[in-house]
Amino acid sequence: MGKNKKPIRHMGMTMTEEEHRKWHAEHEGKELTEAEHRQLMEHMGISEEEDRQWHEAQQSSREDRADDSAPPGDPVNPFAIGGAFLQYCVRQGWLIQQGRGRAMKYYVTKAGRAALAEYGITKY
Repeated sequence: MGKNKKPIRHMGMTMTEEEHRKWHAEHEGKELTEAEHRQLMEHMGISEEEDRQWHEAQQSSREDRADDSAPPGDPVNPFAIGGAFLQYCVRQGWLIQQGRGRAMKYYVTKAGRAALAEYGITKY
């Protein structure tokens, strides 16, 4: 299998590197029409419900960022970023969360192993 055939995860979708590059080259700076969006989701095998949930999660994360941003130059709390990333991974289905508080544990799913590897995360 050549490098361009390797499946990658991008924004919750699985595609080859070649498909990813080609799509972005063709759509750079363009907004998809509703029909183009539906066609893309159908091609990717993403149901209307999965697409709706993804868009809701994106909207929610944008609203969270706008409401709770730190002033420029303030130090970043790495635990807040780590916690937010863990929650993102749970929403994507990459991790399963069990327990609460200090007893909380996370378990990686099969899809999570591949997705997290895209971030260079291969040791848990």
